[in-house]
Amino acid sequence: MKSPLVLLFTFLFSFSVGLAQNAIAPLFPVTITHDFSNPDKTFNDVRELILNNYYSADITEQALYWAAIEGMLRHISPPENPGLAKIWTPEEYENILNSLKGVKVSLGFNSTFNTNDGSLTVTEVLEDSPAVGKLQVYDRIVRINGEVLKGKTLAFVNDLLDGPANSEASLKVIRDVSVMDVKLKRAAFPSNDLKVTVLPGRPAALVEIKNVSQGLTQQLAADLQKLKEQGVKKILLDLRNNPGGVLNEGVSIANLFLSKNNIIVRTVARSDKATPIVADREAPFDFEMVVLVNKNTASAAEIIASALQDHKRATVIGTKTFGKGVIETTYTLENQYRVKFISSAMYSPAGRSWQASGVLPDFLVQQEPSVSESMAKLPIDQRVSNDIYLITAIKLLQ
Repeated sequence: MKSPLVLLFTFLFSFSVGLAQNAIAPLFPVTITHDFSNPDKTFNDVRELILNNYYSADITEQALYWAAIEGMLRHISPPENPGLAKIWTPEEYENILNSLKGVKVSLGFNSTFNTNDGSLTVTEVLEDSPAVGKLQVYDRIVRINGEVLKGKTLAFVNDLLDGPANSEASLKVIRDVSVMDVKLKRAAFPSNDLKVTVLPGRPAALVEIKNVSQGLTQQLAADLQKLKEQGVKKILLDLRNNPGGVLNEGVSIANLFLSKNNIIVRTVARSDKATPIVADREAPFDFEMVVLVNKNTASAAEIIASALQDHKRATVIGTKTFGKGVIETTYTLENQYRVKFISSAMYSPAGRSWQASGVLPDFLVQQEPSVSESMAKLPIDQRVSNDIYLITAIKLLQ
């Protein structure tokens, strides 16, 4: 009989080989199945035909090249997330950088779009934003810069809302029976990605992370230390509706809770074997933990959930997560445009890919993301009595 050490080595070797093979065979198809001779000539022939014969003379060569680049990036994106690979203008990328740094450039509110009547309903006015004092929850926006929203797509509406700092937007707002015009100037303001609340009457705290932004780990570690000093023993780590963010920051957050040398995540780049990223903290926080996830928990937030789950460090409750188990790299072009696409795949410490399939919870708890967002606005004593996620998490920690 082989010794436990030999068995462990055999497992790790087989695991590494398997991941290396996955790096060669993509997680989704990117090849074509038919013969395609003279591709460069065919491309140029089609381009010339469009430029010379398209029904509108407004078509330009620049537009066709842009569309071709977007088509290439769409082809190498996952089928369930065709917009993952992107190209940005320098101005667009500035907003991306701000978001990763925990700074938001916007009009300062979140909303839902009703395609039937063409209105945006305000669901949240963001703290320290331009919308404070001008908009209220449940306000309905029916025009932006004079544009009627009925019949428009969500992408079109988002384009109307987006813009650089200091640019202005005019909104037609319905509040109860009143109709008013509201002017807002887009501004940069902190996105407040971390909120820590001690639960009333319990040695437990709710730790909500809205985005995994740059520098968040340092802020979280300081708050956790304060909780420890206050005698808090248990943590409800809320990652619901967290779209992810900075990968290294997600790794660092998981590192706060894992024993030294525990694997946090494994990555596989092109033709490379699996590279483990391991915890290195000498004295990790030892709170009892439950992690809350839903279908909008993605990317760096999934790193945290899968690492804590695989090491039995926390119980994960909710629904399966979004399923973004890949890493993109952003490259700067000569014209200062940026392009990003997948450069690596991610696997949990136990070797599971969550790409497309998501991280599966230990306990199923179902609640619509919009309900979770509404609950988040209630006082904490009402939340712990009405939010099915919090009720379940508290019971598990008891």
